[in-house]
Amino acid sequence: MPVESRVYLIGAGPGHPGLLTKRAEYLIRKADIILYDHLVSPFILQYSKPGIEIIDVGKIPYTRHIRQEEINRLLVEKADEHRTVVRIKGGDPAVFGRVQEEVAVLEAAGIHCEIIPGITSASAAAAMLGLGLTSRDVSTHVTFTTGHFKESVDREICLSALLDGGTLAIYMGVKRMGHLMAQISSTTDVDYPVAVLFNATRHDTKLVCGKVSTIVGEVGGESGGSPAIIIVGDIVNLISVQAVSRLSQPGKRVLIRGARDEALGEAYDIYEAGGWCLIDDRDSAHMHESQRLWLEQLISENEFDEILECNNTSVY
Repeated sequence: MPVESRVYLIGAGPGHPGLLTKRAEYLIRKADIILYDHLVSPFILQYSKPGIEIIDVGKIPYTRHIRQEEINRLLVEKADEHRTVVRIKGGDPAVFGRVQEEVAVLEAAGIHCEIIPGITSASAAAAMLGLGLTSRDVSTHVTFTTGHFKESVDREICLSALLDGGTLAIYMGVKRMGHLMAQISSTTDVDYPVAVLFNATRHDTKLVCGKVSTIVGEVGGESGGSPAIIIVGDIVNLISVQAVSRLSQPGKRVLIRGARDEALGEAYDIYEAGGWCLIDDRDSAHMHESQRLWLEQLISENEFDEILECNNTSVY
C-alpha cells in the first residue's frame, strides 16, 4: 500500500449541495475513487472528476443490499490501489452513520483516515422549518436518537430530555413510529406536538404535523421509503408560517446538457431556487464506465420539467 494513501469519510449533508462543506467539496474533486451511499444527492457526485470510478455502497433501510463488512473490505482494498479514497455518507457520518466501525478497520490495516463532518439531518430539518432545536424558555436541550435498532425492534428510546422540557429528534423512526408514539404516550400524559419532515432540504420535501396521539394517522402511507426526521416537543409549535409556505412550492426538475464544469454554476442556481438538477455531460467528457452507467440510469429513472443546453437555452 502506498504510504500516501488516505481515506476520507465525508458527510455530504442532508441533500442540498449548498450544505456541503468546502472541504468536502475539495476532497470530492480531488478523489481518485469514490464510494457513496444511497442517500447522497446525485449532484454532489458531479463535483468529482468524470474519469474516476464511483461505487454504490448504499444500504437501503429495511432491505438487503450491501453488508457493512463488504464496505469495510472495499475501503481497505481501494486504499491499496488509490492515493485518495473518498467515502461519502449522507448527513454527518458521526451521527448514526456507523463511521466508527470503518475507522477501526482502516486503522487496523494501517491506513490513514479522517472524518469530514457534515450537517446532520435534524439540524437541517429544523432550519427548514424556521426553528432552532433549542430555544430559550421553550427547549433548553435536545436529544438525537435513532428509531431503528439493529439488535432489537422492541428497544425503547430515551425520553428523559423530552420529559424535562427538551426536544426529541428521531432519525430512521417512521417505520416504528406507532411503537415510538405509544412509548411516549405511556410515559407521560402530555400530548406533545410532532413534526415529520421527509427529504429535508430537497426539492420534494414534505411536512406532516400532528400530535403524539394523531401523527401516525396523519403520516399514513406518506413515507414511501423516504428518509425522515421526527421532531417531538413544544418547539414544534414555533414552526414558521413562511417556512411552511415555501415547502408547498416544489421546484423544477431540470437536466442540463453540456460540460460539467461549465454547467455547475447554472445547476447550483436551480438548487437555490428549490429545484433538482442533473448534468448530462456524456458527450463532453472522458467518463469512467461506472459514471456513465450511473448517469444513464439516473436519466432513465427520472422525469424532467425542463432540459437545458449549457448556454441556458431551453429544449422544452
